[in-house]
Amino acid sequence: MRIDAEVRFWRRSNTPARFQETPLLTQDYLPQHLEPHLMEHGFTGCIAVLENELAALSSMEHDTLIASRHILGLVPRLPEQDGLASTPKPGVLGYHLSTFTGSKQQLKQLDQLCDLGLPLAVDLARTPIAPLRDLIETKPSLQVILNHYGRLEGGPGKFETALDCWPTTLQWLQDQPQTVITLSGLIDPSDAGQFDDWDLPEAHFKPKLADLMAIFGEDRILFSSNWPMGLMTASFEDTLDLLTALIEALSPTSLAKIMGLNAARCYRLES
Repeated sequence: MRIDAEVRFWRRSNTPARFQETPLLTQDYLPQHLEPHLMEHGFTGCIAVLENELAALSSMEHDTLIASRHILGLVPRLPEQDGLASTPKPGVLGYHLSTFTGSKQQLKQLDQLCDLGLPLAVDLARTPIAPLRDLIETKPSLQVILNHYGRLEGGPGKFETALDCWPTTLQWLQDQPQTVITLSGLIDPSDAGQFDDWDLPEAHFKPKLADLMAIFGEDRILFSSNWPMGLMTASFEDTLDLLTALIEALSPTSLAKIMGLNAARCYRLES
């Protein structure tokens, strides 16, 4: 089983505001555009992280997404105002959070997630460590999926130093077994032009994998292509080649976990 643990879809007319000045991302990115890549490389499917709250989806959009055989489920944004339904809408596997404020409303929602047994995805690129630690330590029974090992908020921007400070920054997560992390976002778009081939980033990041394994272990790391945002640095195939090269020396059991089984467990896709 191979699962891409975070992809996003949008129409050109609904390009997220933060990407509207990026021509590459200001176009349609729909399931039919990703599916050939998933099929070619033997993926069972992907987890679709939605830019908006579930209420912003029309019934047709929702039904179209969950009807795709390669979309295993949806992770909408946590509502800013409303509580969560006692029974999740079909296809909803969890929620993601833009910013942790610690408000009563938000804490209530996190309690509801715990009761429902649904995970919360958090973007490391947009979440400072202090509130992230508050969130995780305040709700120890909540499964938290940390997206983008390579995009720690406030970290150095260049690939030579970007991960060097992270073992100490993230070390406290070693004792938080309810947290997992996606192996994605390793190369910043501003750095991509420095690479003549993919041997350079592989050689640079391979030692960092040992740090990641020491903190999270093989049971708490998930593969993610971060498509289509990852296209700013590389194609789906080059991203897959780089990430699989980083972990190819691991045992077959470890590889199977990172490439899909861990995502299936976290999102309760195991049958």
